[in-house]
Amino acid sequence: MAHPIETVEECPPITPEAGSVATAQSRIPSRIRQRVKRMLKPASRLDAVYRRLPAEGSVLDVGCLGFSQVEIAKQAGRPDLRHFGIDYCDRSARLPAGYVFRLADLNREPIPYDSESFDLVVASHVLEHLREPLAFVAECVRVAKPGGFIYVATPSERSLFAPGMFFGYEYFASLSFFDDPTHLGRPWTPQSLYRLAEYYECEAEDCGYFWSWICRVAAPLLLLYARVARNPVLFQQVWWYSVGWESYGVIRVPSSKRNVHFTYGLPPASKCPTVH
Repeated sequence: MAHPIETVEECPPITPEAGSVATAQSRIPSRIRQRVKRMLKPASRLDAVYRRLPAEGSVLDVGCLGFSQVEIAKQAGRPDLRHFGIDYCDRSARLPAGYVFRLADLNREPIPYDSESFDLVVASHVLEHLREPLAFVAECVRVAKPGGFIYVATPSERSLFAPGMFFGYEYFASLSFFDDPTHLGRPWTPQSLYRLAEYYECEAEDCGYFWSWICRVAAPLLLLYARVARNPVLFQQVWWYSVGWESYGVIRVPSSKRNVHFTYGLPPASKCPTVH
């Protein structure tokens, strides 16, 4: 359920023969494009999580389109990890070596794995596609091992800042939360992800917006370039990384985990400042 477009390179150049402006991207050497992309993209919080996992640990990718977690783990220096995935579309035709895939519609059924199976559960752009996101988070806690991690990424309330994508519809790039017709729920703020962790008696180690100060400073020029070059995917990426279009949460499951319980309430009085 992750967003189908992950990189600028996946947006094919539009040729002059098609009646459009020729993109300059095709004339830039690949190594320079890759370097620029790394500069613009914010540092991933997942890298640090991967480095904390045990040897040959297990990772579940919920919504495993493209099997991106395999490559992310390798880039973080963890090729030893074992990878599992689920999706409501059948991805079994092109599985990476050793990958375990199960088909599941999480709007209709629970996560199809045993309790306490995974050192890390990754749910990138999944919550907004579900009718019962709280029940899904309970399932993530259930299948995570005691002391394990859950990583969540989802559109933030800042995904409501812009109107819909206004060109290049055929590339499925999104400026607005409402550009994706499969979004069923609501945007999530970092505060809401923090509270979600607390309600399930977990620790929210890190919650925030996924953004880049370099991208924010350079946004006016980059957005103009992307528009002239008719590259909606680059336009999307620059906008996302400029405004903090995504929220993320790194959640630690308690080592003493027993049963999963949702407990709504306010923080203890000891955590609250005194109002005079």
